Amino acid sequence: MRENGVKVALTTGFDREITDALLRDVGWDEGVLDAVVCADDVPAGRPAPYMVFRAMELTGARAVERVLVAGDTVLDIQAGANAGAGFVVAVLSGGVPAEVLGAHPHTHLLESVCQLPAILSVLINEPA
Repeated sequence: MRENGVKVALTTGFDREITDALLRDVGWDEGVLDAVVCADDVPAGRPAPYMVFRAMELTGARAVERVLVAGDTVLDIQAGANAGAGFVVAVLSGGVPAEVLGAHPHTHLLESVCQLPAILSVLINEPA
């Protein structure tokens, strides 16, 4: 994704201390993500749009219609929709049934994040 100029940000409901420890444990503490936004970095967590907006700020994204928010919970999807993200992708690998996630505003409903490259190719190939 980086070869194509795509920035990757993680938003999480965990606080900074827990998030940093988890990222260290999985080896994602350096060079994997362009930004990490924790719930305690913003005035309100999901479903408020603030984590998405903070991720945009940290990555230099300016056009919310070119932002892809992917998540496997209702709150993830609501935050993406509340932010006005151009791509709000509900992912079923988290265990929330399709009929539950699909009942909330989204642009795509995927079985797995492995299907994201096809959607990202649309973003990459669109003029900014």
